[in-house]
Amino acid sequence: MAGTHRRTLRGQLIEGDNKRLIVDDGRLNHGYRVVAFHVAADITQSSNDAFATLSLAYDSDLAWDWSDNRQIGWAGAYMPGTSGVNAPYSLIDPDHIVVMDLYIQGRVGSGGGTSPINYLIELETVDLTDDQTIMTLIKERSQDDIR
Repeated sequence: MAGTHRRTLRGQLIEGDNKRLIVDDGRLNHGYRVVAFHVAADITQSSNDAFATLSLAYDSDLAWDWSDNRQIGWAGAYMPGTSGVNAPYSLIDPDHIVVMDLYIQGRVGSGGGTSPINYLIELETVDLTDDQTIMTLIKERSQDDIR
């Protein structure tokens, strides 16, 4: 199950978007582990703070909910004017593998902004056995097939 390759995903999203980053390719014995997750707001705007959530489900809430197994990463940054980044924050659940889809949602300022949120995600490829794949799929559904 060791990682063999590193990949990066980077881009921008607008608050309210639920952007699909990885699309299920049908190869369930092949997955990704998120090893780094960073966000930053557009520093030319007045709302310089940005917050985002990485999730395994399109309907996961933007609010940080660490009890929801579908949410696997949380990041935030506040950039006060031109004085640089103040206390960037990033947390990734170390016990996850993405085998189907990965989504990102974000918020700028105190909400309601339209400035872009920059993101950079570093991934490591993972090969899974059949048993590991089954357990990963169960965890992705948050042990609840109703969601």
